[in-house]
Amino acid sequence: MTRYSSPRNDGGIVFGFVILGIGVLLLLKKIGIFIPTWVLTWPMILIAIGLFTLIKHEFKSLFGAFILFLGTYFLLKNEFHLAFSLDRYIFPVGLIVLGLYLITKKKKEQDLIRNIKADWQKSRKSKVDQPIGGDTNESDSSSSTSSFSSSTASGAASNMGGTSFSDTLNIDAILSGVNKRILSKNLKGGKLTAAFGGIDLDLTQADIQGPITIQVDVIFGGMKILVPPHWDIRTEVSNIAAGIEDKRIYRDTAIDPEKVVILKGTVLFGGLEIKSF
Repeated sequence: MTRYSSPRNDGGIVFGFVILGIGVLLLLKKIGIFIPTWVLTWPMILIAIGLFTLIKHEFKSLFGAFILFLGTYFLLKNEFHLAFSLDRYIFPVGLIVLGLYLITKKKKEQDLIRNIKADWQKSRKSKVDQPIGGDTNESDSSSSTSSFSSSTASGAASNMGGTSFSDTLNIDAILSGVNKRILSKNLKGGKLTAAFGGIDLDLTQADIQGPITIQVDVIFGGMKILVPPHWDIRTEVSNIAAGIEDKRIYRDTAIDPEKVVILKGTVLFGGLEIKSF
């Protein structure tokens, strides 16, 4: 059975400190201690969420960096009246950064697939060169290589939507929508990010071999996850100005204690919906 291991950075503890800090500031203000007004503004909330997400992902989260940038920009502009005159540039620059991110990510995936395929073909060739069963092995090798090429192309294309056999989720819906069905029988978890977009994820044909964790980050977007009725879904998601709805249909089907999905992450100005068939 796959063992569940906690991430190195405990997001719940970090978020707890954020809430604790806000509470302390409010208390100090109520008892008459001077607190700058900008400390309790909405851009500071974005900054706190951005830092929280970056710390949780060891400063490797595009989502956290984006939220931190937005919070810092609007704080400096609205509260400190710093005239950056960047409003008209934010959207096109954001698209450029997003495009570079997607191109780089896709290139890394293609390089990885190419290396795996080359190693596999090298291994098969070494077996074909053996004297036993020469023609038969060569025929099998050609057939297997063709099959491998087809499955590799299918796996590469699955990132764009549709059906995927991947054991690890890595779906980004940024200024777009993704509708994906997972068919893996050994799903190991992964990451879902929806920023100004939406994700529809169908896990009804998938299977898991023990507890898994799925990281969920939503900002100004929506996410719907369809799961089998016998899975145990545990939601540990922080929601701010957002809604989390569990619309699963509870039937007589017993919950399987081995099928545990832990949802962790942040939902900001968006929605997360969990359903079953």
